[in-house]
Amino acid sequence: MFIFHLGYFLPSFDTKLRVDNNTLGRGDEVNLEKDLGLDVEETTIRADAMWRMSEHNRLTLGVFNFNRTGTRVIDRQIQIGDQIYPVGATVNTNFNFTVIPIAWSYAFIKNSTWEVAAGAGVQWSQINFKADGSASLSGISGSREATASANAPLPLLGIDAKYYIFENWSVGSNLGVFAYKIGASNMTMQGNIVNATISTDWWFTTYVGAGAALNWFYVGVDVQGSKWSGDFNYQYLGPQLFLSGRF
Repeated sequence: MFIFHLGYFLPSFDTKLRVDNNTLGRGDEVNLEKDLGLDVEETTIRADAMWRMSEHNRLTLGVFNFNRTGTRVIDRQIQIGDQIYPVGATVNTNFNFTVIPIAWSYAFIKNSTWEVAAGAGVQWSQINFKADGSASLSGISGSREATASANAPLPLLGIDAKYYIFENWSVGSNLGVFAYKIGASNMTMQGNIVNATISTDWWFTTYVGAGAALNWFYVGVDVQGSKWSGDFNYQYLGPQLFLSGRF
């Protein structure tokens, strides 16, 4: 059986980032929402698919992307990588974050009322950050650009449970956590990741349904690589509304 979900996701963000430089040393920790003017909330489309390979085995795949921009006249001096932006500089920021979760799970309890499963997978994350600053000040002339990027699979172990109130209506929850240290793409990353969801599904026909969910996601990493050295703390919390199909 294949099940698909497609819907709107409206999370609120809290993003902190630091980009170091070999010459200038440790960069400043920057809150992208408070310091650089990125929107705290943003709507995006999220897609997920599940393949039930057998009665107890499931394979899931999803994808969603946040492409956020902001502009702000900064009220403190900020060092990002090899660039220093003085007080009064106008900084234009772009932050692109793509997540592709892939997971396998096995249902060790499965009956007409309950399904409880455990599994493992990866959250393939691609992060791209760019800040462009300009000001008519002695400390900065023209335009200066700072960039950082990372692309790596973040492992995840999880457990989920679903309770069937009726045959066509269920409520469920999922929790995935992992602490890791990995090397990928000329980069070393270490930190932790948490993904928690509560949801409900209602199938109003045999093949078509709808649902809602609340998702909290957190990732904290220390990065050492050719394109980025520093750290990154990212979390969001928000509701989802989706349509479902199965065959």
